[in-house]
Amino acid sequence: MSAGTPKPSSSSHKRTPVNDMVVVNTDGMQAPQPGEGLIASRQNKIIAKLGANAHLVSIYLLGYNRLEKTKISLESILKYTTGIDYELVLVDNGSSDGTLDYFKSIEYPHKKIVHVTKNMGLFDPTSYLGGRYIVGIPNDIYVTPNWLSNLLSCAMSDDRIGMVVPVSSNVSNLQDPGLKFNSLEEMREKAAQFNIPDPHKWHDRLRLLNVIGLFKREALDMIGKFDYGFFHDFIDDDITFRMRRAGYRTVLCKDTFVHHDHNYSTDKDPAIFSRSLESGRKDFINKYFGVDAWDDVNNYETFMMSLVEPEQYRNRTGVSILGVDVMCGTPILELKNKLREGDVYNASLSAFSLDAKYWLDLKTICDGTVVVDRIDYLGDHFMEERFDFILLGKPINTYADSTRLIRRLRQFLKPEGHLLVKLRNTLDMTSLVITLGGKVDNFNAGVPQKYQVRLDEFLDQASQLGLVHKNIALDFLPISEKDKNYLRELFIHARLEEDTEEVFTRAGVRDYVFDFVRK
Repeated sequence: MSAGTPKPSSSSHKRTPVNDMVVVNTDGMQAPQPGEGLIASRQNKIIAKLGANAHLVSIYLLGYNRLEKTKISLESILKYTTGIDYELVLVDNGSSDGTLDYFKSIEYPHKKIVHVTKNMGLFDPTSYLGGRYIVGIPNDIYVTPNWLSNLLSCAMSDDRIGMVVPVSSNVSNLQDPGLKFNSLEEMREKAAQFNIPDPHKWHDRLRLLNVIGLFKREALDMIGKFDYGFFHDFIDDDITFRMRRAGYRTVLCKDTFVHHDHNYSTDKDPAIFSRSLESGRKDFINKYFGVDAWDDVNNYETFMMSLVEPEQYRNRTGVSILGVDVMCGTPILELKNKLREGDVYNASLSAFSLDAKYWLDLKTICDGTVVVDRIDYLGDHFMEERFDFILLGKPINTYADSTRLIRRLRQFLKPEGHLLVKLRNTLDMTSLVITLGGKVDNFNAGVPQKYQVRLDEFLDQASQLGLVHKNIALDFLPISEKDKNYLRELFIHARLEEDTEEVFTRAGVRDYVFDFVRK
C-alpha cells in the first residue's frame, strides 16, 4: 500500500461484498452498554465502535498550497506533540505547489495521506480518522509546547466537555491574549512560558472561533458534519451552538497558546471579507430563528467583571447567580468564569429573559431556573429563591419603572448579595452632538429608549431601597481622538462654571457600571 493511500483503521467495520450483498463483520467487537444518561451512553458506543486499539487522538493537518507555512505547521506538530498516542492524517486539498510530495516525505509511524485532486472548499476528513479525540489544524497554525496535553487535560476533566479551543494570535472574540513577539523563535519561547496547565483558566463560552479545536469524537458525531451552507464565515459559530445544544460544554483554554500566522487586514480583500461576514451573519440569524452570533452573544460586560471580587466566596458551599435580560447568557457565564479564576468552582446559573428566542441557549448553560416572561412578572418565578449575584444585562434606565425594578431585584438578593447593574448616561456627548444636528447612531446601537435618570438621583434611590454602592466602573463612548479634541474645544468655549476637564470626562461616559451590596 502506498504512502498516499489511506489505510483503514483496524477497528473499522470490515465490509465484504458477496454478489449483491455487503457483509459487515462485527464478530470481534464488544456490544456497547447503556450509561447513566445520554453523554455516558454516547461515550460507551463510540468506545465500542472504535475498538480497544483506537488512537487517543487523531490530528489532521489541512494543507492547500502555502507550502512554506505547511512545513512550519507540520514541523511544530511533530516537535511539540510528545508523550501522546496520536495518528497523523495529512490532507492535501488540491495543492499545486508540491504539498503532496512533501507529505509523502514525512516519516511518522501512524501517518495517513488523503489527496483531494481539486479544492472544493470545506473538506470533511472524519471518515478517515479513528481517534477518540479529533484535532483539525489549518496550515497557518503553529502549535507550541504542551499544546495537546493541556487541551486533553481540559477535555478529559468532564465528560460533558465536547469542544476545547486554545487562545491564539490574530483572532477576535476575546481569544487573543496579546502575546507579543518579533520572531517565531521568540513566539515559541513565550508560548512555553505561557502554556502552564491551569484549570482556573478554562472558560466556558457560548461562542468560540475555532482556529484549532479538540473535539470529543462522540460529540462531533452527534452534531453531524460541518454545515457547508456556511462557505467561510460563521462555521465556527454554528459548530459551537450545535455542540452546546447537543448537551456539551464548549471551553476556551486560556492556559494554551498557539500562533495563527494570518493577518486579515492584508491576507483578504476587505470588501470581499466584509461581504462574506455579512452573508454568513444573515445565514446564521435565519438558521437560529433570530439569534445573532454577535449582538446576542458578544456582551462580555468586561467592566462589570472588573468589579467582581471572588475571594469572599471561596469558602461558600455554593454561589447562586441570576441573570436578567442577558440575551444568550454571556454575562452570567463570564461571571462564573471570573469566580473560577478566583478558585470558586461551585457557581450555579439561573436566568430570566423577556425574549423567548434566548430560552434554549440559556438552558445550555444554566443549571437553575430559566424563565421567559414580562419584566413585571419577574417576582412570580423566583419567590422562594435568593441569589449571591444578580446581573442586569440592559441599562436600568431602559426600563419604564427603574425604581420598581431595583426594589424587586433587591428582594431576591441574599444578605450581602451583589447587584451588578448599568446606568446609561443620558447627558453624554451624544446629546450635544444631536443638538448640533449630528448623527450618533453607532454609539447607542441596539439600546432601547432610555429614560432620564440623573446619577446622583439614582444613587440616592438605591440607598433608600437598601443597597450600598460598593464600587463603580466607567464605560466610555468610542470616540476618536479627533472628535474628542473638537468636543473639548466646544466645552472650553462654553465657559462652564465647573472644571472643564471634569465635565468633559463625565460627558464621555456611556455607562456607569455599579456593584451594589444588599444591606
